[in-house]
Parts: sequence; C-alpha cells; structure tokens
Amino acid sequence: MSGFVVHGIPGSPYVRAALLVLEEKRAPYHFAAMRFGGHKEPAHLARHAFGRIPAFEHDGWMLYEAQAILRYVDAVVPDPPLQPANPREAARMNQLMGITDWYFMPQISRPIVFQRLVAPRLGIPVDEERITAALASARICVAEIDRLLDGNTWLVGETFSLADLALAPHLSMFAQTEEGRGILRDHPALTGWVARMEARPSMRATTWEAVHALAQATV
Repeated sequence: MSGFVVHGIPGSPYVRAALLVLEEKRAPYHFAAMRFGGHKEPAHLARHAFGRIPAFEHDGWMLYEAQAILRYVDAVVPDPPLQPANPREAARMNQLMGITDWYFMPQISRPIVFQRLVAPRLGIPVDEERITAALASARICVAEIDRLLDGNTWLVGETFSLADLALAPHLSMFAQTEEGRGILRDHPALTGWVARMEARPSMRATTWEAVHALAQATV
C-alpha cells in the first residue's frame, strides 16, 4: 500500500478527488505538484498522453483517469470500502460519477467555476457571457443531482461512496460562487450534503489552501 504519488495542479477538482480517496483510506502519499500549464509539458505527457490531470503512480506503476484512480485505490486499500456491494447502489454510484464527468464538469465547473474562482487567481479575464450562457444547464444539472440524492445522507443512500468523493470537489467550488449559492438555495437537501462533505477530515485536508501548502512542503 506504499508508494502512492499523485501528479497534478493544486486547485483541480480531479486532483482533489484523487487526494480525497487517499485521505479517506488514511493511505500515505506524495503530492507531486505541477505549475499551471505543466500538464501540457513533455514530462507530464509521458505520464498522461492526453495531457490531463491527475496522473497517478503506485510503486512505479502509472495510471490516469480519475475514476480509474479512485476505483484502484479502493481495491488496493480495502478499508474502509467505498464501493457498495448492492447492485443498484453500485449502479447509482457509477451514474453519479458519470454525471460529474459528463455534465457537471463541462456545464458548471468549466464555464462557471473556472471563470469565477480560478481565472482571477491566474490573472485571466473573467468571461461573464460564458457564465451567463451556462446557467440554464447548471440549474438542470444541480436539480437532477438533488433528485437522485433524494434526501439521503450520501449520494448513494446511507452508503458513503466514491460518488461522493468524485462530486464533492466540483460542488464544493461551485458553492463558493455567487451563481452556485443562488442555485443551491433552491435545493436544501443538496446544500446539506455539501455541508456534511465539507465537515469530513479528508475535505479539510485537501482545500485549495491546504493543497498549496502541501505542494510547497513537498517541493
């Protein structure tokens, strides 16, 4: 279970998801921080042919794609288990992980969260038109996640799972934006889920500030 390395840029929700699963497992790891734009440089392209983040390493064995990383860590560090045995719960977990990647990321994280939170930190002008254009889809996406949550404690009923870890980094950042707060106001159950996630030690250990501090400490 030793030798876990996460390569990525601090602030990325997908990098945070990889760190979250390791934190939940209480597994020791090294965070190999990269500068913004470093994911397109030759050193990282050798790890990830498509130039995305994170890339993951376990005792010299390389892996990329966030869902694959989360499932791999759950398999090699079995306690606590983060994938339900019940087939319907497992299917719901997979569904919500897919929604995170295929809908939340392109419809909310990229056009709204990046513009509101990330662009200002990088000195990039905020594209207000892009934010406005994304709001209708964002409302649909959040409403559907809230419907699937169905008032439960976690995304898959009472079973804490990889679905929670995959979505939390995205929704946590969205909740920090004016648009996110406005949309979530209509979904108190989902807002409660965000609060429960934020209270977990793994989330507190992987905030933007905490990960930047970790990056500085491991340079």
